Amino acid sequence: MGDITELLEAARSGQAHELDAVFTAVYPALRTLAGARLRESASEATLSPTALVNEAYLKLIGASALDLTDRRHFFACAARAMRHILIDSARARASLKRGGPLAQVTLTGAGGDAEAITGPDLLDINAALDRLDEINPELRELVELRVFAGMTLEELAATLGRSLRSISRDWQRARALLLAQLG
Repeated sequence: MGDITELLEAARSGQAHELDAVFTAVYPALRTLAGARLRESASEATLSPTALVNEAYLKLIGASALDLTDRRHFFACAARAMRHILIDSARARASLKRGGPLAQVTLTGAGGDAEAITGPDLLDINAALDRLDEINPELRELVELRVFAGMTLEELAATLGRSLRSISRDWQRARALLLAQLG
């Protein structure tokens, strides 16, 4: 993984095939991570891990203004791309689930039981992450790297150039803020 920064530097200097080499190097890890994320959220069954990673690749390769500088920046962008793909998919499903382009009709006082919500769905988590970004963008990045890029606390400390204790403290703070947003 140490050569990722070198490959990204070569890609920035005009060797576009080097970005392909970066994806080749990290593809198995990203696919495993995507599979884990999709298994955790059964509602995302319409996407396969391969499709999620490939779409993230297309988003990153298609962003002409994107200037990936190092390993941290690459994984942050890949995590954000995967987050956005999952959110777009959830929004599309929610739209279709509620009738899509059809006119919405609500029944008041029908006496039917409402759906039981067992936990926050992906759209709620996305909204909470957006609010966390307003409070502290560094904590939002930490959550994205931890949740969507699958980095351990040790990897985060090494990638962000901070102590493990500092990262652990920030992770606890970020989790508390997210839980408060979701609660």
